[in-house]
Amino acid sequence: MGPRRITVHLAISDSELEWNALSVLGRNARFSVVKGSIGYAAEADVRIIDQPPDPDQARALDELTPPRLLFLGDVESDAMLLRAARAGAWAFVAVSADAQTLGAAISALAESAGSPLLKQLAGSNAGSEAVLGELSTPNVGRTDENGEPNPLTDRETEILELIARGEPSKSIGGMVGLGEQTIKNYVLKILDKTHTRNRAHAAAVAAQRGWLSPVESL
Repeated sequence: MGPRRITVHLAISDSELEWNALSVLGRNARFSVVKGSIGYAAEADVRIIDQPPDPDQARALDELTPPRLLFLGDVESDAMLLRAARAGAWAFVAVSADAQTLGAAISALAESAGSPLLKQLAGSNAGSEAVLGELSTPNVGRTDENGEPNPLTDRETEILELIARGEPSKSIGGMVGLGEQTIKNYVLKILDKTHTRNRAHAAAVAAQRGWLSPVESL
């Protein structure tokens, strides 16, 4: 049995760039390629972007397992790599890269642990300083020395704990006695209150700040 097929979602704003990516990836039997809005329902492994995603759209999509983002940019520079990292990308590939390079980056992103993009930034003094500077700069939503108060209600915290266990909205609804759509509405409130992009991000932030029960007790 050969390697599994990788589903790739092209969420590229530049039509020419999208066409080029589709032409390249469509010839590779390893990849199943979808594009445009239909790709958000495809449970893709990798999503290719050329612009930072819209946070409001990401919240509305409420994807249970968001795909890893690969950012296509003009040139591989510290500034461009940092822009990709701010967009939530796990990997970066220059638009001038050949088909083999793009294919290898997608495969590595889908099958390997860790972020190739962060490794690229760590290999540069300027990139490392920029990332460390942003991580160490206090801003709204970051935990202070005394800990940040939990903005969630008891019900929202209960739902987020179930999300952290990997439960989908339908299962959570059955557990707490609410409809699936009601759970999705709660999820949107949770994302707004925690200033996060998706379920996984919200669960990670809440766990880091001590708002959730210890994993072993969930």
